[in-house]
Amino acid sequence: MKILQGGAPKCGNFWLYQILQQLLHRSGQPVNSFIQRHPIYELAKTWELNYPSQASIDVLDVTDLQYSYRISSIFRMPVESIKSYVAQTDHVWTHSPVCKRSSELFSLFDKKVYILRDPRDRAISASKYYTSEYMLKYYPQEETDAKRYLEKHFEELMLEWVWHVYDHLRLSGEHNIHIAFYEGFLLDFQRELTRLLHYLEVDLSRKERAELQEAMSFATLQSKNPKHLKKGQSGYWMDQLTDAQAAQADMIAGPLLRFLGYPAFKGQPMSYTTEPPHQHFEALKEEIITSQQPLYQV
Repeated sequence: MKILQGGAPKCGNFWLYQILQQLLHRSGQPVNSFIQRHPIYELAKTWELNYPSQASIDVLDVTDLQYSYRISSIFRMPVESIKSYVAQTDHVWTHSPVCKRSSELFSLFDKKVYILRDPRDRAISASKYYTSEYMLKYYPQEETDAKRYLEKHFEELMLEWVWHVYDHLRLSGEHNIHIAFYEGFLLDFQRELTRLLHYLEVDLSRKERAELQEAMSFATLQSKNPKHLKKGQSGYWMDQLTDAQAAQADMIAGPLLRFLGYPAFKGQPMSYTTEPPHQHFEALKEEIITSQQPLYQV
């Protein structure tokens, strides 16, 4: 089984990667890796990366012009043949948005899993990550305070999430992409795991599921990856965003938030839906564009 996992940055991609790796191993599936057979791998294991296993992950960047594989922010090379690359790996991680090459890439994998997270929590998490010691080392910038970074880049972070998510939802039916929820694994792990197992056509016993949940608990993973994993909560945007930021989030992403069943206002209980109200994506796109009109008014 070849799995492609996607998601906007800071949406629970590392957690999803670990869960999928566990599922492949526990179900006896082969887990071949391109990067672990690459000459750079032994050297990369000595680098000071963001978390211990980072050098071992097959990460793929996809643009209209090129496929490229990389190790964190340190090493990157072009993929000469995407078919040859995919033949040498069973589990690939990408943050890339949909582009002209996406359909070709999707066709090369048996299963595609895309993870979602409330964009308001994600924006806060991303701001902390982009101002972390690790990121500032490789991507130095003037703004080093997470709160000020969020203030300066909130609109950009929300827009990135909206179109990254919208395009994957739009293509999910055509390309059989499974939509996973960060909040699902956090609030009801077994329910979200069952959805994922059904999609992957993998069976685990009740004992194996319980063991996997314990191994994949946020607390367990955080203890092993303290620099990369911080909160492990949902809905904290309600306490940390200003009223103006919450209103801006609704303007930029409101139609998509409601489509996904996320809470619209501060004080509402955490919620999401795995069964959206409709599949009329052109109509949804028009709703999003209309909602965002104030951004473009002089």
